[in-house]
Parts: sequence; structure tokens; C-alpha cells
Amino acid sequence: MTVRFAEVNGVKIAYRIEGEGPSLVLVMGYRLNSMAWPAKFIDQLACRFTVITLDNRGTGLSDKPVKGYAIANMARDVCAVVNDLGLANVHMLGYSMGGAIAQEFVRQFPERVSSLILCATMAGGPRAQYAKAPVVATMRDLGGLSPEQTARRIWKVTYSPGYLAQHQALAEEQMRREIALPTPLHAADLQFQAFAEFDGSAALADIRCPTLILTGDLDELIPPQNSAMMARLIPGAKLVLMPGHGHRVLWEASADCAGLITRFLDSALGAAVATSDAFQEGRLPTTPDALTSAVELLAAWPFALMKVGFESMAAARQSLLVESGSRFGDGKPIILVPHAFSPTLALSSISSWLRALGYRPVTAPRFEGSASSSSLSRVIYEATRRVGRKCVLITHSFGVPRVLQFVELHRERISDVVVIGGYQPVGIDGVRTHSISAWSTFQTMFELPRLLRGIDLELIETFDVGG
Repeated sequence: MTVRFAEVNGVKIAYRIEGEGPSLVLVMGYRLNSMAWPAKFIDQLACRFTVITLDNRGTGLSDKPVKGYAIANMARDVCAVVNDLGLANVHMLGYSMGGAIAQEFVRQFPERVSSLILCATMAGGPRAQYAKAPVVATMRDLGGLSPEQTARRIWKVTYSPGYLAQHQALAEEQMRREIALPTPLHAADLQFQAFAEFDGSAALADIRCPTLILTGDLDELIPPQNSAMMARLIPGAKLVLMPGHGHRVLWEASADCAGLITRFLDSALGAAVATSDAFQEGRLPTTPDALTSAVELLAAWPFALMKVGFESMAAARQSLLVESGSRFGDGKPIILVPHAFSPTLALSSISSWLRALGYRPVTAPRFEGSASSSSLSRVIYEATRRVGRKCVLITHSFGVPRVLQFVELHRERISDVVVIGGYQPVGIDGVRTHSISAWSTFQTMFELPRLLRGIDLELIETFDVGG
């Protein structure tokens, strides 16, 4: 397939075309590029449709900027591809994070979508059910890992256990295709941040195009209750639950999913009268077991909703729902520098809070002299080396002049210094300085995320961003 490029606001988006027929745009999920789609899945769809796949910004051959990854922006990236092809409207399939992008695309450009398929995805917001903390950590804690190590780590929570046990060779082959153009960590972090913050729940009721919602019943990453919720809110949406499959249901059951999607699109196009009649009568074109599971899931949904709490995304999701100032972080490394009067418990609380919000905090040894300067240097070097970006150093007002002298020697790895306690630091050439007038741990935990949110991610100059 020939690679083409569309451009939006100076960002180039790579895309590919295969097959002939009505246009079907496939929008990929977190971290993966367009070459990650299952080959058999694409081949089967391409027999009936013009399949358009794109590399989301930050992945594959697309540009990999250090900002602009909001779901709304990535929806406009998709629109740039559709415009580049001169298409008035398309059928659209969004997988995982790509499902959020597809929802946002429909919200912004409702007249451009003929039908919508949402696979293994969610709408976000207060009704959503998020993954458990260990699953989120598996997807998030990727610093210092090679592309292969990253892939092997993530597939433990994306494939179902049974599939990995029976199809190890296929998973290995798929992994090799996916890491041929690895996604740099900064782009993965910014995509994760965007998806974690997405809330398209209020717009679901406005979707008017035919909609199919597809998910595996063993999905640990995006629990299937999210699909049930979306099916309830999107007028006329059809829900299909695939028994025995995980988050990578399209990979685990490629032929079945492609057949299901083809029948759904035929019904939307009016090309298959029998299938169209089945949809109009409210029947799902799937196996009896899947239909039964879908009905059972819908029946259980009110009870499942009662169990939805703030455990998922840990404290980060609490802050998203309680106060918008502490939104999810972008994974930048944070170095906490304690002094003689720094309470250990307070630092531990702040560190745990920042980690829950999506940053990478590290507490350095107490900074008291030349020996501790050497220790702090090692901490900063290792933290920035693992993730390829500059860090934010946070310290208390005690001993600030000595800390600033140290920072001047490490400007290539420190982007910002935040001083807690009301001390206004003197500016350092090449390093931004900030002050928080907070004298309690609680106040610090409230104000610090707001400040960090406004600090742009910066790559260290020697780091290869993969673009």
C-alpha cells in the first residue's frame, strides 16, 4: 500500500488505502499505528470496502509533536485525511482510543459519518467504568523499556489469557509488525493523557447514524459495561458482546468481527435486505451465545453501575470528577528534593498523588551538601534518561539558593523548578521557576497539579523522538 500524507495545522498525518467500494475509515487505539491492524481483518474488509487506515499523531509515519494530542485534535486529524481524499462522508470504525476519536469526529462532523462502529472503547465521564489500578499501571509504566519489552508487557492485559496460551506464534508475529515503527514514550504518554480525560458521554444521545458497538466480555482494559452504557444512550445502537475475548477482540476473532462488521455496513447501505430487516426488528447479526451475553449484560448494567467507584485511575479519576484543576498528567518526570525539615510522610503523600495523576515522581536523597549533590545528579540523570525528557524539580523554600546553584549546572535536564512555601525564586537562564504559597500538604496537593498542568513537556536534546 502506498503511504499518503494529509496535513492539519502543520502536523502531517500518514494514511494508507486498500480495496474498493464504500469508504471505511479505521481509527487505531493507544500507541499503535495503522500497520497494527490484523492483516486478515483488513483483507476481508477490503474485499467489499475501500479501507482507509491512518497513523494517529505520534505514531507510525505521522509527525510526533510534543503537544496537541487532545481527542478533539486527533478527530480533526482524521477529518484532514477524509478531506484529502475528497470524501463527503465515510463509514467509520474506532478501536479503543480510536473509538473516542470516532465519537468526537461524529460530534464535530455529524454529516460526514454514514455509519459508526465502536469497538472495545468507552465514552468516558462519570458513568464510565475504568480499568483497575494494576491494569492501568501495566499500560502506563513503560519508562526505560524497549519496544519489544513494552509490547510483551502490554499484551498481558490486552489479549485474553486463552488466546495467548493457544496462539503464541501469532501474537509474536503481530508484535513484530507493531514495533517496526515504535511509538516514542512522549507520544504514548500524551495519547494516554488525552484518552484518560476524554468525556463524550453527553454527546452520545445526539448520534443519529446507524451504530454498532462491539466488545469482548473479558476486556480488562475497557470493561464491557462501558459498551452497554453507550448502547443505552446512542439511539438505535446495536450491542454485540463477543464471548471469551479480551480487549484485542479484533485480533482474536478477526474473521468473525470482519463478517459482523460487513453485515452491519451492508444493512446501513441497504445492500443486504435480510440483514437490514434483522436490524430493523432489533435482532443482532451474531451467534446466539453472543446475543444472550449482550442481553444479560444490559440487564445487569444498573447493578454494575452501582459498583462504579473511584478506584480506577486511582486518585486521578477522583480529581477528574471532583475538581477539574487536577486533570491527568502527561508522564513527565518529577524530582522531589527533601531537606532537613521536609516531613517524610508529606513527601510520600505528594509523590503518591502525582503518580496517581499520571506523572513519574521520584524522591531524591536529602539535599544537604556536596555528597547529596552527587546523589541528586544521579537521580535526575536516571529519571530523565529512562523517559527521554526533561524533569521538573520540586523543593521547599528551605535551602533554595543552594538548590538553584545546583540547577544551573544541570539545565540540560531540568525544565522547571517549583518552590513550595512562598519563596519567589530568582530566574535561571533556560530554566523556568515557579512558586506555590502552600504551607500544608493538602494545599500543596491541590495547587501543584494545576501548576504542573501548565508546564509543557520538553524532550532532552540528545533523545531520539522516533520521527
